[in-house]
Amino acid sequence: MPTYPSPNTSKPGNTYLSKEVSDRIIYQLILASMESDAGCQCSIGALQIMNELQGVHAVVELETILSLVDRIHGLGQAMLRCRDCRANPGPSLMTLPALTDQSLALFEAACLAYNVTRKDVLFDSSLPVCIPSKSQLGQMELEDEETGVLVRMLLGKGSMKLLELLKGLRSLSKDNGQSLRVGVGTSRSGDPSVEPAIRRIVLFMEQIEGDSGEHISADACLVQGLTKL
Repeated sequence: MPTYPSPNTSKPGNTYLSKEVSDRIIYQLILASMESDAGCQCSIGALQIMNELQGVHAVVELETILSLVDRIHGLGQAMLRCRDCRANPGPSLMTLPALTDQSLALFEAACLAYNVTRKDVLFDSSLPVCIPSKSQLGQMELEDEETGVLVRMLLGKGSMKLLELLKGLRSLSKDNGQSLRVGVGTSRSGDPSVEPAIRRIVLFMEQIEGDSGEHISADACLVQGLTKL
């Protein structure tokens, strides 16, 4: 018998989703995990990440944020390839908009920490505090402005990964002729759905875009061997 992660009972972090919505999604994932076939473990993976995001502390490091997004991207790709999930999109796939919104809230915290200027914030709720850390290129420590350019690029790449998942989910839903809110609820209840999530992430990407010189400098940093963020 597989081991199912239990709901996170610790105090939730300051994230976009309300505790009520997060708890409802987690409850649906638990039910899906208990009912899933042995071959599909997607609901268990989604439940683990939802629990971690719900328990994110008020203070978080950029490395933790980027690592979570990489895991969400990997899990989302696996879901979109899963035969069971594709045949019957349920709570597992429908957590992707929620995971995206959680990630965007953390991205906004990183923008504040590294002085990545933006016109507007996307979420009204209070954000966790991202701890800025120094970046190194070989033995050379980057200046704050250079670090900000690099962080802007990393957040842009992370946003592209999340957008890729949402577009894949939208395409799958259209192919199946099913609602994009299956298993999660309607936006009237405050639950996330695909189209609003796509609009938010596109808006975020537009806001953090710098000039072409900034992107060239950031890419050059990675090519030359960035060692730490």
